Formats: sequence, structure tokens, C-alpha cells
Amino acid sequence: MLWKLFYTENESSNLFVLILAPLDVSQPLSDIHVLLGQPGTLTLTCDAFPVPKVTWYFNDTELKNTTKHKIEAKPTLYTLTVNKCDHPDVGTYRARIDNGIENTEQTAKLHVGVKPKVEATKPANDQTCTIGQDTQISWKFSGIEKPEVTWLFNGEPLETIERFHITETEDGTSTLSIQKAELTDKGVYTAKATNAVGVAEAKTTLNIAGIKPVLTTDLDATLQATKGESMTIKLSATGTPRPDIVWIRGNDELVPSDRIQVSAPTEDGDDTYTITILNVQPEDQGDYSAKVTNVGGTLKTKKCKVTVTKTPEFLAKPTTQEVQQGENAVFETKVDGYPIPKVMWLLNGKPLTPKDGAQIEMNAPTGDAKLTIPKVDLQQHAGSVTCRLENVHGSQEETVHLNVLAAPLIVTQLRKQEETVSGKDVTLRVVVRGSPRPDAEWFFNDIMMTSANSSYDEEKSEYQLLLKEPTVASSEGTYRVVLISELGEADSTPCVLTVLEPVKLTKIGPTSEVVDLKVGEPFEFLADIDGKEAPKVQLTKDGKEVKFTSVEDMRHIYSIHEVRPEHQGVYKLTAKNKTSSEETSVTLNVT
Repeated sequence: MLWKLFYTENESSNLFVLILAPLDVSQPLSDIHVLLGQPGTLTLTCDAFPVPKVTWYFNDTELKNTTKHKIEAKPTLYTLTVNKCDHPDVGTYRARIDNGIENTEQTAKLHVGVKPKVEATKPANDQTCTIGQDTQISWKFSGIEKPEVTWLFNGEPLETIERFHITETEDGTSTLSIQKAELTDKGVYTAKATNAVGVAEAKTTLNIAGIKPVLTTDLDATLQATKGESMTIKLSATGTPRPDIVWIRGNDELVPSDRIQVSAPTEDGDDTYTITILNVQPEDQGDYSAKVTNVGGTLKTKKCKVTVTKTPEFLAKPTTQEVQQGENAVFETKVDGYPIPKVMWLLNGKPLTPKDGAQIEMNAPTGDAKLTIPKVDLQQHAGSVTCRLENVHGSQEETVHLNVLAAPLIVTQLRKQEETVSGKDVTLRVVVRGSPRPDAEWFFNDIMMTSANSSYDEEKSEYQLLLKEPTVASSEGTYRVVLISELGEADSTPCVLTVLEPVKLTKIGPTSEVVDLKVGEPFEFLADIDGKEAPKVQLTKDGKEVKFTSVEDMRHIYSIHEVRPEHQGVYKLTAKNKTSSEETSVTLNVT
């Protein structure tokens, strides 16, 4: 702040103080941009005392108030308005500020411009590009000063990525190049031209076209799947972009899950699509197809008829059962197959039915099958039990055993009487049922035979005792057998063995086969006869039976005290029993 002293004529009595304010330009001049033909105003704000004078210059030529230039000064506000700005008005404007104490200058430039303009009939168009191909979008703009062009995608600044390139030419053409167009490139691209006096936009709607899918390998007409296993259906398809596949069974779309797995190609050159269904079940049967789609179009495959089958299979096999006599025997199994197999049970090769008293159960949904034989009997039910499965695709069977636990039971007793010939082997037999198989103890005349030659015929359930070369002295007597198991014992009826001996005929006299006697002489035919059973003895003369004179024990005697001619003839002695026969003869001549 400046102070200035003023004195009146009578300086001793009058004193004036004038306070001066320096120039304070609070709003300096600044460059302006004016649209061609429009007024442009340069403005500055300056505070000072004394009030300054502002002089305006254009390219160092002082400007005056005219229709072209309007100069105004208001308290602290100073303006220059250039009317109907044109290109000759472009240049540097200067304001000289002077209040007689201080002075300063302000300069600014005035620019006259033209708004950006799209050099096209319409500022919008549509464009189509095939996916994977290169494409370009170009727009030409004019304007003064030359506009700056920026690009937007769907209203947002275009991202800078390697596939996008922007170039400009001197004539104002801006080109957006897109390499290997993708589906995501579809949208509205805006070229925005901006300069100091305006903005212009041009829009291109870019559509991405695809190559319609083509089936290179269609579905097979039929497919047979195995229940419980996995099945896979395949197709091959090409198209750009790579098609999407929707798998269909009947009219229902199949949704991927833990059991339903779909796959699509992931590498170039691979065009195989698959659907795999794990643990196939009968409800997976039906007509399968696929819808193949991309932006280029949609097609449907042929239908593949899937049938589910399975040969019969045992998931849990029946097991051998041991059951006490009179109790129930239960055989259980778990089966699988499709169609559901028919389950048949056989006992010792013969089919079991409810008529046989068997209870047969089958739970088709779970595959559980059961056979119950009530009140089992050793003789009737013991043996092999077979479970047979059958359906149209095959059969399967499993054989186990039913062991009926029972105390020994003699089915066929020893014969009460048994005969054999001395020296000829004989076998004593007894048929016994029992489980577990009983042990046999043989007795002879109530004394246990420690070294008995015994055996067992498993097929017949027959216990045997072989007596080799029996004799009356060593073998004849009473036999029996005791059958013993942990469940009990059984004692057979006794068997009396008789050892037969063949006929033994000893001729005592005459010692020759022909005897010549004279009338009145004595004749005697004498023989000892033995055997077991006792032989039947007969004496004949010329075929006619004659009586013995005497029989004492083994000795048989035929005697004539005085022979006569009628006694002449052939005398034959015959002895026989069950085992053999013997004979001897003598010819008597009487003269």
C-alpha cells in the first residue's frame, strides 16, 4: 500500500492522505476455443487504485470498440468480445493494464474451431463377422481442430487387449482391428471423436456369426448296456464355435451328476462328445439323442435305443446248512440280472415246489431269494441243494449241501440168518442214516471185534463187515453192530451166521467098482457120508431106490447075506446138500 501526503496552501493547517492500491489481477486471461461463427469473450478481473485502464491488442494491433470487437469495463471486470469468430480472428490477444502507478500485461489465445463430424451418410451401421476370423470397424471424422478418437464397447471404454488394435490415418479415419473374433466380441462399438468445441459419435453393431454344426459321426442305432456297469454313448461334431451338446433321453434333458458324466473336446482336432452313465439301471433304458448347438445353428442326432440287460449273477451265494432233524432249514441268496431272473431250487437234482412242502420266496426289487424246508428229515432232505438262476440272457447255478444232524437210525437191519460155504467170503451189511456219520462197532458172540475187516459205502450209506474164508470153528455164530455218534447210538438186530460145508463121501467097501459073486455068497456096500447141512443120501439099484440095511452117524451100510441072481445090477450111492453133491457106484455080478 502506498501513502501520499497532500498539503493545502496553508500547509501548516491542512494535510490530505491518499492511499494507493497496487494492481491485483485475480482472474487472468486464459485461452478460449470458439465455435466458428459464434462470439468469443476474453475476460480478466483486476482490482487497483487508482482504477486501471485496460487496452486490448490483437497481434499487437490495438483494438477499438466496433461491431467486431466489443470492449467493456465494469468495476474490476474487463472483457473483450469478438463477434462472429472466424479463422482470421485466430491469434494472440493482449490486455495492457495501467493505472498510472503500475502496469502489467495479460495474453491469451483465441482458437476458432469446427465441431467433429462423422463423414458418413449415417452415424450407425451393422457389421457381421464369422467367429475366428479377423474384422475391422472404421469411421472417418472431420473437425477443426482435428478431433481425438476414442473407442467404447457397449458404452464402456474399450479394454486394451492383444487382439484389438486401433490405427488412424491423416484423413481422420480411425480403424479398430479385431483379430480372431470371439463370441464375446459381439456388441456395440462406439467411435467417439472429441475436440475443444464438440463431440461426435459413430456406432457399429458387430454380430458374430458361427459355422453351423455338422455331425461327423452320428449315434449308433442301438446300444446294449449291462445292468450295474457303465455305458458310454459317443458322437462327433464340428462347428465354429465348438458346439454345445445337450443329451436327451426320451423328451427329458439329462443333467450331469455324479452318475451321469458328460465330456466335450478340449483340444484342437478333437471333436468327440460323450455321455457316460455309471451303475446302469433298468430305468436308464430308452431312446437317447443329442441337441448340437452353436451360434450358427442347431441340429439333432439320430436316436440310439438303449436296452439294459444282465445275465443272472449271484451277489451273495447260498451256503451249506447243518440243521437238527425236525428243525427248519433256510437257504438265502441275493441275485441280480435283467430281466429279473427266475429262481429255482432243487434238492438232490429234483425241483422243489410248494407241493413238496418247501417255502420259496423272492423279493424282485432287492433280489433277495429264500428257500425254507420245514421239519427236515435226514432220509428225505439230506443232500445237495441247488439254486438255479435263469433269464433270456443266460443261467447260473450254485450247489451247496443240507446236512441234517440226526442220531443213528438203522434203515436196513442185518439179516437174521446168514449162510455161507466154508472158505467162501461173506459180507454182512447194514444200512444206517445219521449225521454226522456214526462209527460202527462190530460184535461176534457179544465180543467186540477189534480187528474187524469193516468198511463203509457212502453212496449207499451201508456199513459192511467182510468175513474172509470163514470156517465153522472160527466164524459161525452171532454177529451184531452198534452205530455210535455224538447224537446217540443204535444197536442192530443179531445175525446168526451158519457156515455150510460140502458133502464128503468116503467109500469103505467094496474097494473095487465091479464085484463078481456066486449065488449064496454075502454082499456089503459100505460108505461114510458127512457134510453141513446134513446131506440127503440115496441108494439105487438100476435106478430104483433101495433101503440101507443100517445107518449109524456117518456110516451107511447095505448088505445081502446070500446073493441070488435077482440081486445082480448097478448100485449107486448119491449124497447131496445145499453146497454140493457126491456119488459112488459098484456093479454086482451074480453067477
